[in-house]
Amino acid sequence: MTLQAEFQVVVLAAGRGSRMPEVTSGKPKCLLPVGTRPLVWYPLYKLQQSGFTDVIFVVQENHKSEIQNVLDKTELEIKIEYFTINGKEDIGTADSLRMLHDKLKSDVLVVSCDFITDISLKGVLDIFRMHDASAASLFFHPQAGESLIVPGPKSKHKPERDLVGIDTQTNRLVFLASASDFERELLPHIVKKQLSKPPKVIEGKSIVSKYDSEDIFNYAKEDEFSLLIRETSAYNDHTGDFKSTYHGDSIRCYAFIAPQDSFGVRVNTLPTYWAIHNKVNEKWNKITDGLSLVLKHPKSENKSSQVDDKCVIWEGAKLHEKTSFKNSIIGSSTEVCSFSRVFNSIIMNNVLIKEKVALENCIVSDGAVIESGCKINGCLIGSNHTLPENSEHSQEVLTDSDRLMEF
Repeated sequence: MTLQAEFQVVVLAAGRGSRMPEVTSGKPKCLLPVGTRPLVWYPLYKLQQSGFTDVIFVVQENHKSEIQNVLDKTELEIKIEYFTINGKEDIGTADSLRMLHDKLKSDVLVVSCDFITDISLKGVLDIFRMHDASAASLFFHPQAGESLIVPGPKSKHKPERDLVGIDTQTNRLVFLASASDFERELLPHIVKKQLSKPPKVIEGKSIVSKYDSEDIFNYAKEDEFSLLIRETSAYNDHTGDFKSTYHGDSIRCYAFIAPQDSFGVRVNTLPTYWAIHNKVNEKWNKITDGLSLVLKHPKSENKSSQVDDKCVIWEGAKLHEKTSFKNSIIGSSTEVCSFSRVFNSIIMNNVLIKEKVALENCIVSDGAVIESGCKINGCLIGSNHTLPENSEHSQEVLTDSDRLMEF
């Protein structure tokens, strides 16, 4: 007899990356390079760490083979069952689960492909178990943001915010909505009343009233075990009234709030993608629980003597002599020719950077070609785009307009 798993895991990776089309127009978002691994590796590895042995992976039909080829080369041991949807359909989480309903036989753990964290998933799973909840969600305290200049045109990136209501006594999730759904204030103004100043305390007067008396329960002592049994037998999820547990609600949603010092992020916007580039290696040990970090792939070809210890060199990359690299990712099968330098940039796969090129604070997508003598600062270069010789650009999006996604 086969035992049914307590949870089935569904990893969602069929989104179009609509918040960052400049870097996802030619590549599935889940395969964006983050440190030494593709983005989706992080949630899959976290699930593997948590003891899960298999997942259902929802992807677009036209991306399946590319994603599968990349993940097959990683050290992941978790079994992946791919479920494909039509790439022309723009479906959300609920629709994805509805399409999967024939495969779902137990409680479901839903994880996004862009989720990176350093905490265990045990906390959110335990609160779900404890209260036999309909749903339980994981929340993080606002992450300390750094003032980063994101590649591309200078603009003030407005962070997306959710409005979350949590009962602090029970951890019940009572309200959840996007702030953008409300044009005006959601909560009414709080009416305050100024209380009168208390009278001056008379010094030397006793605070013990002659009417005070001993509580009878001081004389009715219980042993420790009897008290524990009585408290356990009278379990309720709340105090303040005598109503039944959970107030009789059949649908119960809960929130697990991660510790203040924990790290968790959804890499679903350009600012968060740029920020994680500077954080993932320093947080690697906590994220992976001490997995060995190899920054320079053994199958890369490195003839440069100026590669600092913050650089990540992927498989098949070719760095010619007399080149310089600082705090950058050099993607798979990318070639950087002599007398060029790459500082604080993300260079994706199959990129060709010719001689005497200077790149700083840039994101370069798959298949781009940068001809000799270019000086590029703070730019986004789209997939398969070619920059002519001696081009100079700053804080721009450089791409073929027809390659960007339409919405």
